[in-house]
Amino acid sequence: MRKLNVSIIISIILILALNVVYASNTASTRSSNNLTNETVETNELSEEAIEEARANKNLSTLEVVGYELSPYFNKNNLTYTVIIPEDVTSIEINAEPEVEGAIVRISGNTRLTRQENTVTVRVTAKDGTSRAYSITVLKASEVNLKLDSLQIEGLELNPVFDEDTFYYTSSLVDSELTSLNVNAVANDETANVEVIGADNLVDGENLINIIVSNDDETTIYQVNVDVDMLGEKEKEVDNVITRVRKIINYALWGFAGFLLVIVLILIIVLIRKIIKRKKYGKEED
Repeated sequence: MRKLNVSIIISIILILALNVVYASNTASTRSSNNLTNETVETNELSEEAIEEARANKNLSTLEVVGYELSPYFNKNNLTYTVIIPEDVTSIEINAEPEVEGAIVRISGNTRLTRQENTVTVRVTAKDGTSRAYSITVLKASEVNLKLDSLQIEGLELNPVFDEDTFYYTSSLVDSELTSLNVNAVANDETANVEVIGADNLVDGENLINIIVSNDDETTIYQVNVDVDMLGEKEKEVDNVITRVRKIINYALWGFAGFLLVIVLILIIVLIRKIIKRKKYGKEED
């Protein structure tokens, strides 16, 4: 009867041990499957990335040497304006493709004799498709209508405001602001000052136009504000924390299962020793 009870106990312990091992293996398998799925996704993304690179016809850099483009360069924006002195007849363009191997051709940047000229920067991708960036080159005439002051609450303009500088950049980091307060004063009391683009800010670049106008002239000042929203950074941190927690949970399950199996094995060994001692004790009697 005692032998039967001991056998039952050992059987129960073995069943528990097998269940623990199964649970541990299941957790490990899930972790392995997740890693495998991530690897497959990475390979698929790599193939997609290769195709995207072959079709990439974006510029990574577009500059007019010595002058400021308006608006500030963005690879998805295809039209720009630049103002040059009246006596300038050619400009140097610095244009670099986003993907190595794409071909960049520039035309129209010499013999600038008209008041309004067009420069075309065409990018041809490896797959043969192309897109064109256009720069309207204007010959400057004397500007009488200007701003006496320009301030944006909470921001620093780069460069520092000057009435003869019409393009500025600034940045707004870790902010939940969706609008900016722009204070602009014209040198003509009768002029109208209109601000466009200071509301409904988005994460990334935001172009603010300050339009000064009277019956005779219209002058435009521009401020490109690079906004880094706080929420985007928090999402990235949360994603990293979630993945780390999953990895830790899988590791703990595996380690706990391993320890439990060892404990069960020690219990089985101990029970066997007890049985042997009792058996030897009976034989001596």
